[in-house]
Order: sequence, then C-alpha cells, then structure tokens
Amino acid sequence: MIQRIQTVYLLIASILLALAAYFPLIEFQIEVSEFVGQTSIPAYTQNAHLHAFSVQLCDQTGTWTKLYTIWSLGIATVIAAIVDFVIIFLYKNRKLQIKTAHYSFLVKVALLAAIGYFTYIMQGVDVTKTIPQIGTLFIVIAMIFDWLAVKGIRKDEALVRSIDRIR
Repeated sequence: MIQRIQTVYLLIASILLALAAYFPLIEFQIEVSEFVGQTSIPAYTQNAHLHAFSVQLCDQTGTWTKLYTIWSLGIATVIAAIVDFVIIFLYKNRKLQIKTAHYSFLVKVALLAAIGYFTYIMQGVDVTKTIPQIGTLFIVIAMIFDWLAVKGIRKDEALVRSIDRIR
C-alpha cells in the first residue's frame, strides 16, 4: 500500500537524512591562546564544523578548510537515508518493513552517539562552546518520522488481521 501515510513519513525521513549529510551537525568554538611569557592570553576564537563527511575549520579570514575526512559518519548517514527510502517499497511484507524500520531507528541512534563521541573528543581542544546545528536536528526529526511510520505500519497490519478474522 504505497499510498499510505507511512510512505510520506519514510520519504520525509529519507530526505531529512540526505540533508543531514550536507548540513553541519555540530559547531565548535575553539579559543586560540597566545603565550606571553608563561601565561596564556586568549587571542581569538575559531569555529569548527562537524559535517557528516568532514571536520572543517574557519580561520580568521573567514575561509573554511577541511581538517580531516570522516567516512564512517557520512556513510552511515547515507545508508540510513537509503534504508528509509527502501522501506517504502517493502509494503507487501509489513513485518519486514517494521523490523527494517526498527534497524533504521537504531542506526540513527548510533549516528547521534557518534556525534556525541566526536563532541566528547573535541572537548580536549580548548572548545569553549558546542552548538548543535541543523543537521543534528534533521536526524532527530527523522527518528520521529520513523516512529510514526512504524505506528502506521502496525495500524495497517492490525487492519489486515481484523479483515482476515471476518472471513
């Protein structure tokens, strides 16, 4: 039943995850200090963005440079988006659709855990502020849409079972 509401939920979740792969996930404000004698004086603040595929640093002139590439986080985000899109076409096997949606939800939880881990790692680099960005919000909203889709799939399964009982 491709015209059901869970199709819309899964499509929105897939689009949100594709956008999360593009937009920044976390912004770090890093305080750079200069040493005068043996004391350090805060000189300026740099911004760093954690994206799904890289960590980028903004220097004083405003140009962004890629510090390093993170393949695991980016690939997991893209796979989660593809899985959410593929779940739409599993409508003939609702049990598999629910199971796959649960796995997709767990992948999103793992993505948020990885983002938390990178945030924890960055705390050792004189980070003064950690600001979640729109990409992280997209992942959380995609999780909500996954939950709504599972709820809709379960309603369909209950409807089919109730009609089978009548026969």
